[in-house]
Amino acid sequence: MSLRNIAFLLGGIGVALYLVVFAVLFFYQRSFLFFGGRTEAAMDPAYHAVTIKEADGVTLKLWVIDGKPHAPVIVLFYGNAGTLSDFQDIGVTLHGEGYSIVHASYRGYDGNPGKPSEDGLMNDARSVLKSLPPDHGPIILWGQSLGSGVAARMASEGRASALILQSPYTAVVDVAARRFPIYPVRWVMRDWFNTSALVPKIKMPVLIMHGTKDDVVPFDMGETLAHAFGAEATFVAIPNRGHNDLGIGDLLPIVHKWLKAHATWTHS
Repeated sequence: MSLRNIAFLLGGIGVALYLVVFAVLFFYQRSFLFFGGRTEAAMDPAYHAVTIKEADGVTLKLWVIDGKPHAPVIVLFYGNAGTLSDFQDIGVTLHGEGYSIVHASYRGYDGNPGKPSEDGLMNDARSVLKSLPPDHGPIILWGQSLGSGVAARMASEGRASALILQSPYTAVVDVAARRFPIYPVRWVMRDWFNTSALVPKIKMPVLIMHGTKDDVVPFDMGETLAHAFGAEATFVAIPNRGHNDLGIGDLLPIVHKWLKAHATWTHS
């Protein structure tokens, strides 16, 4: 076989492999984005489970610790491989400091029916916030990773008084474009979760926390968001921490300081 024929053969194999991988990424993109298979551990006794039903018939399980009437409420949105128990210790601690706590969940997660999508998760979050009792106080949204985009959308719709973003992205499509630079992901991705586009609509204090060694959502995305928010944002880099090893000891001292500094917003 001539060198020319070998070159054509190798080129053809390369193109075929490229197209096969692209087809897999395209048709299974939501399977790669949403990992709903984990189940939660047993609830801390401080919590009780609440089930809400949405307009489309989807039911969601929530974990709740009720506070006093008119106490500020912290609503927690976990990441794409998350589950209800992820913020359990943080929730118990913050409840002890006077906050009501709500752990939100999504369709297709935690045993909930339905298939996750960007629109579906946003509808889930709206339903969670609508389910809060009428005597609740100011709402503080805390979103981690994928949940940062959910929390940011709710904030952009005026559904909160303050916003906490843990390991946030500028947009999920930006993360995918970096991970798969040879593929036109912006042309075919269904769920963008474009937090950057929401920034002009978010008029409240924002706390952004990001590990400097995050290899899932690049650290510079948190910096970019903080710059876009300007004076409304407090950005805290957490040295030598990645995406999945930010613990209560890393996060709560930062959150405590920020909540105290913005008490007039979060306790009004």
